[in-house]
Amino acid sequence: MQSQAEVGTPVTRSSISHVGGDSPGIHLIVFLVFLYTNFAAGYALEDGRIGVLYVGDYPVRAAPFSIMGSDPLFKMLFVPASSRGFGGWELEDVMRSIRLYMPRTPVEISTNFDVIVLSDANSLLVSRYIDLMARAVSEDGLGLFMSGGAESFGGSSSQPSWGQTAIGQLLPTDDIPGVWVEYVVRMVITNHDYELIKSLPWDMNDPTLSAPIKWHHNPVTRKPGAEQLAHVVVTSGNHPLMVTWRLEKSRVFALTSEIHRFWEGEQWDYGYDLGCNLMIHLDDRPVPQDIQLVHAARSKMIRTTTRRALLMALLDFTEAFGANTKRMIPLFEEMDEAISQAGRYYLELHFDEMLQEYGQVESIMVEAEQEAVKLKNETLMWVHITEWLVVTGTAMTVGAVLWTLMVKRKLYKQVAVTRAS
Repeated sequence: MQSQAEVGTPVTRSSISHVGGDSPGIHLIVFLVFLYTNFAAGYALEDGRIGVLYVGDYPVRAAPFSIMGSDPLFKMLFVPASSRGFGGWELEDVMRSIRLYMPRTPVEISTNFDVIVLSDANSLLVSRYIDLMARAVSEDGLGLFMSGGAESFGGSSSQPSWGQTAIGQLLPTDDIPGVWVEYVVRMVITNHDYELIKSLPWDMNDPTLSAPIKWHHNPVTRKPGAEQLAHVVVTSGNHPLMVTWRLEKSRVFALTSEIHRFWEGEQWDYGYDLGCNLMIHLDDRPVPQDIQLVHAARSKMIRTTTRRALLMALLDFTEAFGANTKRMIPLFEEMDEAISQAGRYYLELHFDEMLQEYGQVESIMVEAEQEAVKLKNETLMWVHITEWLVVTGTAMTVGAVLWTLMVKRKLYKQVAVTRAS
């Protein structure tokens, strides 16, 4: 997938320009988000992107958020805050990451982020920052999303609960501490008319949605006034799965299952759309409803970003051998201008025009890929010739020495013969 954000590193425009293009019109592109969304909430980022502070599980398990680094609508900051040691991380590594990268002041968090994501985050590890995050939600209007996991909501038998924390008070659910449920029958959508739910095709006959492992969850109860959007059926009854409510200044959403489970086993085709639409919704922006068109546009954008990154990697490799890549510059300028225009259509919600523009991007990219391969072959030709000469010369020298010593032994006079006594 996707160029991905590094651990503890904000994905800024400069950090994705290598794979996504950074043409002169990029400032206009992101600013158009402001012009084409009409709501009361403000923006943390002046350019109109949605700033997302992701706290919790490691980025390798952070889908769909790890993919959003290549989406021009989002600015991501990942702060690992799980004690379970995925990816070989030790607890001291996690603590160091939290100390280095967590926002430390209300101004820092409110001016850089629009949504806070807590995905299997350990409340003890981020305890000193909980009040800061809660204040950002209740006073500054940031959206809040908590995803399930052994360290979310009520935790598990070995993990703490969030229930009595300042964040727990903002959630639309009450925890049942110390329980993690892995025996699920199915998921049931209970409010099909909710804006976020309507934006996605919840086909429960789809095997990628009906797999019970996707709905392992933290059992919770719904708080009075909260709206339940979906529940899971278990042997003992029904447990809330998606619960939301609106506070005075912000939206809060609880998904008691782990959101990355949409990528476990057979991947759900619309998992990325779920993550994007959820962040848009929590930032109080209108959620696009033509899912097939939007899905096609997002998929095309991600594939194009990946192909451009691979193309750049090939050119970097070729350049390391002394290749002159200047002849590729006009193609990249033309490609990036087309990508920039497609981005304008994307943020203006003109998805048909965006897909047409990406058709032009693809034709340019095919030409650029062919030219890059040709350049690579030209550059490496002398490398191949040198290798062939070295190998062939070594083989001939060794062969001549061996022939002289073994085949022409008669040239040497026998001195003595030793025998076993």
